[in-house]
Amino acid sequence: MFFDQEQERAPQLEGRSSDFPFGAAGQPSEELRIPMADGTVALHNLWLSKVTNGGLPKKSDFKPTEMVKHISYVYIIDIIDNAKDFQVRLFGTEVADMLGKDYTGVLLSQTPAEINWRGEIYALACQRRQPVFYLFDLAPYGRDFIETENALFPLLNDKGELEHLLCISVRTDEDSML
Repeated sequence: MFFDQEQERAPQLEGRSSDFPFGAAGQPSEELRIPMADGTVALHNLWLSKVTNGGLPKKSDFKPTEMVKHISYVYIIDIIDNAKDFQVRLFGTEVADMLGKDYTGVLLSQTPAEINWRGEIYALACQRRQPVFYLFDLAPYGRDFIETENALFPLLNDKGELEHLLCISVRTDEDSML
């Protein structure tokens, strides 16, 4: 079931608080019931437009031309070995700038232990088989006072298997609300 667009920001989602330790130090601070920033809302609406018969959309359903305004904030994660690992297929230039590094091609299992939560939240999107929206403070990346709104959208391959996450990360300050 997908979230109603009229629901508000909800730090504690009933029945979901145990899914992921939101608010723990160095991890996403808050799960959102719906996206709030223009970029995450736009990608969510695009993703919803590709959902057919309640099933997940395929990666091949998406064209870069449909995301031109937000493409530099988009990244794609490949799901490896049934969500036991993840690899960054594509990493938008604005996301790389926010984090101070381009992670294209990097396996999550080859990253520092302090960012292992990423695998947990990617796995959460896979387990739920629906989008996950959350806020994250970039202080661990040396970016004090920068908060991002993030969305993870599960995608199927052409065989109908869950294989990718279409993701977006945008700054929440008023100058960067895309």
